[in-house]
Amino acid sequence: MKRILLTDRLYLREMNPDDLAFLTALHQDPEVMKYIGMSRSQEMVAARLEKIIAKYSERAGFGIWMACLIDSDVAIGWACLKDLDGSTYDEIGYRLATDYWGKGYATELAIALVSYAFTSLNLAEISGVSNPDNLGSIAVLRKAGLIFRRKAQYYDSIVDYFSLTKEGWLRKSVDSGDSLLSKS
Repeated sequence: MKRILLTDRLYLREMNPDDLAFLTALHQDPEVMKYIGMSRSQEMVAARLEKIIAKYSERAGFGIWMACLIDSDVAIGWACLKDLDGSTYDEIGYRLATDYWGKGYATELAIALVSYAFTSLNLAEISGVSNPDNLGSIAVLRKAGLIFRRKAQYYDSIVDYFSLTKEGWLRKSVDSGDSLLSKS
């Protein structure tokens, strides 16, 4: 199993058909889906999973990956680096099972994805979006260094749009004295 990205406590790996039960439960949890939209049936999740797996070969270094605990290999959710709703922007994203909320995992993943985007993929800019009422997700994006830019429409919703340039990321790294680099 190839690890895409590694943090202190987590790793990202490609999804596979064995992830269907976990992903279905994740996308049927009302708390997880509160700011995202309707619950998704197993058939809907299976169709999406098939597309996710097929896309791994389309754009190297990009995708939606399972987020797993290093010490137990337990899946806790997913994280992504992909195009923002078919636009020319690249976005980071994450969705975790509620048992893993409030432990800093989403922030850890977001920071690692930003670092990966700028160091491994040499992207010039990264974005992220959130439902304006999802204060937890907004906090994660801010902790990862992204800055609110505007209200925008993506995924058939009005969202808060955040972004960060590589130059801004490097400046923040120097100013704070942090390396901001992940273990990717």
